[in-house]
Amino acid sequence: MACPLPTASAPALYVSDGYRVRLAPGVLAKALRLARVRAPLETGGLLLGAVVDGEAHVLAITGPGRNAMRGRVGYDADRLHDNRLLERLRPRLRYLGDWHTHPGGPARLSRTDEASVRETLNAERPEVLHLLLSGPSAMQGHVVASVFTAVRGEAAIRRMEPAE
Repeated sequence: MACPLPTASAPALYVSDGYRVRLAPGVLAKALRLARVRAPLETGGLLLGAVVDGEAHVLAITGPGRNAMRGRVGYDADRLHDNRLLERLRPRLRYLGDWHTHPGGPARLSRTDEASVRETLNAERPEVLHLLLSGPSAMQGHVVASVFTAVRGEAAIRRMEPAE
């Protein structure tokens, strides 16, 4: 189940079978600002943070690099830009996953999105997160935030549920 963007200043918590993800208060707001600037094209970036006692804490997000490819039904990250940024941020923040938008699209990952998430998994990253924002083509009004996690060795990508 997807949920509307939280409006409170508290961290947003998502859960799935023992996996827990907290999004810092400004993370969703920044993602929505970046989504609206690029709408109706898709956009995205990195999810950065830390894992504390098995719980992922998304503390920051990035926007797309200059060479990212944005289209109405597709987004390809500027991985050279992303990798340079990650090198500068280590060890303060670590890569937890990616985020992107579906302006005018569904609140579910496409097959291409799923393949991209699975490609990110490796021995150093046995699980990754993905945040998807979907809504009207201008990303105004009812915008939905969906959080997914992929775990190495598991066939399905999990949609996490917002905790109440």
